[in-house]
Amino acid sequence: MSRPPEGVGHVDRLDGPEELKWRLRVLLDTLAGRVSVTQACEELGVSESRLHELRRQALVGALGALMPKPAGRPSTAETTTDRERELLTRIDELEVDLQAALVRTELALAMPELFRGGGKKNRRRRKKNGTERPAPPGSGG
Repeated sequence: MSRPPEGVGHVDRLDGPEELKWRLRVLLDTLAGRVSVTQACEELGVSESRLHELRRQALVGALGALMPKPAGRPSTAETTTDRERELLTRIDELEVDLQAALVRTELALAMPELFRGGGKKNRRRRKKNGTERPAPPGSGG
């Protein structure tokens, strides 16, 4: 034997203000035919058009709640911390640096003459006759 139907009594078990539950019960009673639209309008103190609008809004909300949802646990929103964002940015920078180092290595292997002899820093100038000229003051030479 099953339980007797509670009808609008289900509203009493909802969380929310009592006045809103009372309004919902009146709207549901009009749908069930227990209360006429005119009686419900008087009870709620609204016009007939407003009652129809309230009833429509309640049904749209109920319909939205019944929409199927994807199975399983809902995915969590991506919540990366500031530290994680900093680390991801640093990883990106390091990957660019690594790529540049790989290119330099490939160039050094393919064209070693470009990388021999160092730069022009701290080289002493020579006169055309082959004698060495002293380094300018403050040049470290």
